[in-house]
Amino acid sequence: MADKNNVYKDYEKIADWFDTHRSRELFEKKYLDTVIAYLHQGALILDLGCGMGEPIAQYFIEQGFELLGVDGSANMIALASERFPSARWMVADMRQLHLDEKFDCIIAWHSLFHLSADDQRKMFPFFAQHLKKYGMLLFTSGDQAGEVWSENGGQNLYHASLSADEYQALLTHYNFEVLIHTIQDESCGGATVWMARLKS
Repeated sequence: MADKNNVYKDYEKIADWFDTHRSRELFEKKYLDTVIAYLHQGALILDLGCGMGEPIAQYFIEQGFELLGVDGSANMIALASERFPSARWMVADMRQLHLDEKFDCIIAWHSLFHLSADDQRKMFPFFAQHLKKYGMLLFTSGDQAGEVWSENGGQNLYHASLSADEYQALLTHYNFEVLIHTIQDESCGGATVWMARLKS
């Protein structure tokens, strides 16, 4: 039975399947490179919902950035830590994180949208509190408000999205400037992408 409130438990069951089927083509590269243009050498990155670290965390690690990858799936983190021992990895629910450090960039690529609408709203103060001044935020969402389920590796995975207006309002409220909002980018697997910068 799928659990809409703890999707990481479903990923725990399909970690090997996901590892096999997750594309390594790095079609996300243009967005990652855009973020990198705002970062200094050796910047500290928090990757929320990092999975097994490929290909996004791997790309940042190879560019010389420090990275903390967080995922609720212990199986995913085991794969990531084995492959990329130079980075830090943590098994944790992003909704319950309280880290005693600030980051230059936070990424929640195809992970934030596995949370309910209410839980997503609660993540925005976390983003603001855990970013340094002028820190970068990169995340994906749905293209409209609602809930959907999708079958992956035999598991029915939950997804939710706020409206674009509400994401914009949350970002503005927490002192972010939106730099990019691209809806269903076909060159990036149909992703709806947000990139924002903390003003202070």
